[in-house]
Amino acid sequence: EPAALVSAMGSSRAGAPAKAPPAPAKAPPKAPKEVPRLVQTSDNPADRLDALVAWTLAHHACAGAFVADDNGLTLAAHGISEAHVSLVGPLLSALVGVRTVPGVDATAGALWLGAQMMSWVETRTARGGFCLGTVGDEALSTRALEQLKAALETTVRGL
Repeated sequence: EPAALVSAMGSSRAGAPAKAPPAPAKAPPKAPKEVPRLVQTSDNPADRLDALVAWTLAHHACAGAFVADDNGLTLAAHGISEAHVSLVGPLLSALVGVRTVPGVDATAGALWLGAQMMSWVETRTARGGFCLGTVGDEALSTRALEQLKAALETTVRGL
């Protein structure tokens, strides 16, 4: 005997269930945007930091970018408030304990700041730690964070 089906309005009808229409074909995923490696052409620290911020803004989804030391002192910034940058020192200090956990890499991350997401990477040198951060609508991908970390390391090498 045929199964009785109930429509959304509550009336029943007899018959076999209709086949669902085929799902529309999904477009193949887009290849990730190729980001050129940052090349530093100056020995001047201010020029190097400005070039890093400009490269970050040009190649990553963010409204602002900054470089700060591990005390939260802004070294270069564009499109970001001092209030956001001032969070870097306390944030990096808070992560010191997290770094002691085996297998945890606390040198990159993201944090909601009101309506925006701050993503950051960190590197350490003989002169201390440096942080490159971005602010945008969403967190940067792991791949983007790896690119930022490589660019930051290139920039602070030899400073």
